[in-house]
Amino acid sequence: MADTAPPGTSTPLRTVELPVHGMDCGDCVRNVRRAITDLPGVRDVAVTLAGERAEVTLDPARTRVAEVRRAIERAGYACPMPGASSERASENAATGSERAAATTRRAMTLMGLIFAAVLIVVVIGEGLGLLDAVTDRVPPWVGALLVLAFGWPVFRNVARNALRGRIVSHTLMSSGAMAALAIGEWATAALVVFFMRVGDYAESFTTERARRSLKDLTELAPRTARVEREGTERELPVEQLRVGDVVVVQPGEIVPVDGEVVSGAATMNQAAVTGESMPAEAGEGSRVFAATLAQLGSLRVRATG
Repeated sequence: MADTAPPGTSTPLRTVELPVHGMDCGDCVRNVRRAITDLPGVRDVAVTLAGERAEVTLDPARTRVAEVRRAIERAGYACPMPGASSERASENAATGSERAAATTRRAMTLMGLIFAAVLIVVVIGEGLGLLDAVTDRVPPWVGALLVLAFGWPVFRNVARNALRGRIVSHTLMSSGAMAALAIGEWATAALVVFFMRVGDYAESFTTERARRSLKDLTELAPRTARVEREGTERELPVEQLRVGDVVVVQPGEIVPVDGEVVSGAATMNQAAVTGESMPAEAGEGSRVFAATLAQLGSLRVRATG
């Protein structure tokens, strides 16, 4: 958290970071940002999907942090207390290698399920007339109940956003499913709902992979940095660094911040960030990234972020 007082104001602004769970797409990010921005006293909002966080600059005299949490929850997302968030992050960091293996298995399983689902629906359902046969045998009201039960999470989210005057990614498809139910084509509505749920799962899966990759990368970065201030080197927590600080990186150390090399030269292992296995040479004027390794040589890096 940080406090800043703009010229002409008596109450300093406050910047807070809040965890936001349940976001799966760009629409979710926009919904969370809009919900927070609508509060009085909020000056700036930055929401990150992969990081599951919202950074809010507000006037504490007009809006409290608790009100921001309630706004996020009213928008349909979870905003746990910091303790719960830290505990969750610790659990995620503790099983990195196991998580990577599980993610790969899930990716293969997901692709197999999607392929099988499309094959079954297209070949068996349409080609062999299975959908028509099922429609003839199942009463329309039973089919409608099945569609509503299976699609309830999607329909609930669409309705909740519609009440707030918002259109989300599933609004149009949900309208189509409702129209199909209205004319008695519950099997068609079921297909629409099925593909919406499969799409949701695929989107949630890929988003979670991005979040985990970001968290794993964050865990690689050091917690402290050797900073030059007032002519001396100080060991400070990374959170206390400011843009423009000059950080000293010795051979074998990990770069703690994104920045520009002001002096020195080193061979950098950037595989953790770029995926490139070949080392890269860094010298004066080069850009370096947090969580990369200075294998040979030392650097003085000016923090840019």
